[in-house]
Amino acid sequence: MTKRNSVRISSVCGTAMMLLHFSAASAQPALAAVPQDETLAADQEADAAAIIVTGSRSQQARSNVDTAAPIDVVNVEQLTQTGQVEVAQMINFVAPSFNSAKQTIANGTDHIDPATLRGLGPDQTLLLLNGKRQHTTALVNVNSTVGRGSVGYDMNVIPAAAVERIEVLRDGAAAQYGSDAIAGVINIGLKRNDSGIEWRNQAGITKEGDGRTLQTSVNAGFGLGDGGFINATLAFLDRGFTDRSGEYNNTVYLASLPATRFPGFPFSVPLTPAEIARQQQDQALVEQRGFDRRSMIVGNSEATGYSAFVNMGLPLGNDWEAYSFGGWTHRDGRAAGFYRYPNNPRTSNLSLFPDGYLPFIETSINDYTIAVGAKTGKRGDLIIDISSKFGGNEIAFDVDNSINASMGNATPTNFYAGKLKFQQFTNNIDLSKEFDGLFGTQSFNIAAGAELRFDRYAIGEGQVESYGDFNPPGTPPAQIKASGVQVFGGFRPDNAVSEGRRSIGVYLDLESDITDRLLVSGAVRYENYSDFGGNVSGKLVGRYKITDALALRGGLNRGFRAPSLHQSYFSSVATQFITVAGVNQQREVTTVRNDSAIAQRLGVPLLKPETSWSYSAGATLSLGRALNLTVDAYQIDIADRIVISGRFSNTIPALAQFFAGTNVTEAQFFTNAIDTRTRGLDVVATSMTELGRGKLSASLALNLNQTKIRGGVRTPPQLGGFGETLLNREERGRIEVNQPRSKIIGALTYEIDGFSVRTAITRFGEITTVAPQLPEQDQTFSPKIITDLSIAYRFSQTAELVIGASNLFDVYPDRVLDPRLTNDGTVPFSRFATQFGFNGASYFTALNFKF
Repeated sequence: MTKRNSVRISSVCGTAMMLLHFSAASAQPALAAVPQDETLAADQEADAAAIIVTGSRSQQARSNVDTAAPIDVVNVEQLTQTGQVEVAQMINFVAPSFNSAKQTIANGTDHIDPATLRGLGPDQTLLLLNGKRQHTTALVNVNSTVGRGSVGYDMNVIPAAAVERIEVLRDGAAAQYGSDAIAGVINIGLKRNDSGIEWRNQAGITKEGDGRTLQTSVNAGFGLGDGGFINATLAFLDRGFTDRSGEYNNTVYLASLPATRFPGFPFSVPLTPAEIARQQQDQALVEQRGFDRRSMIVGNSEATGYSAFVNMGLPLGNDWEAYSFGGWTHRDGRAAGFYRYPNNPRTSNLSLFPDGYLPFIETSINDYTIAVGAKTGKRGDLIIDISSKFGGNEIAFDVDNSINASMGNATPTNFYAGKLKFQQFTNNIDLSKEFDGLFGTQSFNIAAGAELRFDRYAIGEGQVESYGDFNPPGTPPAQIKASGVQVFGGFRPDNAVSEGRRSIGVYLDLESDITDRLLVSGAVRYENYSDFGGNVSGKLVGRYKITDALALRGGLNRGFRAPSLHQSYFSSVATQFITVAGVNQQREVTTVRNDSAIAQRLGVPLLKPETSWSYSAGATLSLGRALNLTVDAYQIDIADRIVISGRFSNTIPALAQFFAGTNVTEAQFFTNAIDTRTRGLDVVATSMTELGRGKLSASLALNLNQTKIRGGVRTPPQLGGFGETLLNREERGRIEVNQPRSKIIGALTYEIDGFSVRTAITRFGEITTVAPQLPEQDQTFSPKIITDLSIAYRFSQTAELVIGASNLFDVYPDRVLDPRLTNDGTVPFSRFATQFGFNGASYFTALNFKF
């Protein structure tokens, strides 16, 4: 007789289906749509494929091999087995189409990891929390990193301990969910346990002895009323610096030597006798003063964070259920900038810092979410879901161990530089009803809904010392000191802004099993924004089962992404280290608003939405536990893609007139400048088998992708001949080749007698950094293979010990070849693009308890 297992019926917030949680000891947790009022039993030998709740409003149960669009399903066990401590990095090592690597020396981007899907931008993927739209971060990336000019999500504000599973919909879905869902949708589902306590503890450190991590979390479930639940999570994370800086090889106290004079550069010029003498004299001062040439910190920022999340549901009678979820995260971060050496008179103060100084950017991040709603209905009835969700992200900036050089000895060394804030208030009503046998079909589901959303973006100015120019009037140009605090100039009064907008959207969503083999789904959505008008998006997907095991699927999507308020209203003056004439140089760059006087003089049009057409075609194969295979090819065409421009200077005679009457010397701005095409292939295979007394689970996943800019750069007439400045070769490279074009993840897990051993191998494909002016500075970084290993032993039903290693064989990316791009030897690894970071091996241990 087949063994049966008990089940628990529940529902997922933000979806239009009731769900059943399977609790088979020999299978991963799965979900299936069932009538809420029925009592069911689950066969332990049921299909192991996970049931999907993202990308469909139908009440039919569909696994990831049954859906018309490709979806990755990652459960909490897979996330925690990676050994990572933050959600974005966990997904990075389980989903090949997803990429997220920590940045270094990139201002605010050091503190919020840019994350991408299918090689597109961070803002071209939509994030959902329990099926509801999540707010973005307040940060816009303006430095030289992946995702420059974009606004993404801070996934790391959601503690892993609160997550039940994550679904990654690798398909356009703007017609279903609205703006941003061009590359796909990531839905993070919170835990719903109504009993039990889980206490997790993890500590880790790198092979080099830095980057220590300490994490502890408690998740507890409780019954609420008659049949309700409340699940709560408290989490703490402390993460230390990593430092892989190199030794500074230029002069410290005396005038710098040209980078091209140092050995190792193919076109190096020998030092002159006078330069050799200067170098020797400077070295004597270095030794006399005990200056440490490893004065930089190049690696991950330091962070300490606290989180509290709650997920709850309560039956109200008459098939109604009230639900709520939300959370709050506070995180303090500290990241180093470039060292200011004492031989630079413009940025130095030898009275306060006779040996120079290393400035730090400190962030205080608060992220909060609260959602409330009510829904009703069981299978066959009209399902109604009414909800409101409010959330926001705030980032306050302080600068420490720095100066405003123009203030002389009166300068403070700690500055408040201002605050960024983004808030979003979303209201939804969703209706869904399934009609069995309508028009002779196997199933026919009709869903419709409306959304009213309010966004608000604000910049708060910093203290005057953080941005002010205190050079006395009439100071000779050669003696002018740099104004504003070094490393991160404060937001000025004319940067301060508080702007909002309203959007209204309505949609119709149809899905039908026309026959027991043919599934067709379509959606259309209209949205109207108060700042730029309306947009229509649509989706049509289908799946046909050739046999019970083999199916073909494909789809067509028209999507869009509304310009973020950040891109419309952000402005600042920032110190950026950029490559000029092949050498890393410090510049004061002004990011001007798209509607500013300078931008308008330059002929830059107001921002409009990006629009996209995407196409997919694939096949699925399901042989039960023995093998589940999905293969999907895709093409995504994006028109009017928003980029942040190159830097236009008032020193160029033809442009000087546009800067007249302003104090701006170099300006950059956001504009709809290009069209792109992305093509790729996703392959995912999973298998589970009995091996001896144990169970062996295997998976292999692959993503191939390539993005190309199509046609020329849309350049205003006023900037005729400056298309290369508007989008130079470096920015083209950032879009086309800065992210891995291939990524492969293979994993094996063997479980036996309380032991579990997991090994995973991730191959990151090559990337290329493209220099802004000199092609000889382009560099392709070779593919690398990262191996992770973890061993777990469950002492009892209560306690588990895990030990493991991330990047077991201590693999690093290629070093930068051109000495001019290493900041005089201090930055040996590229800070412009990275496949997986450059921390090397790290080791961790975890002790977990369940009660």
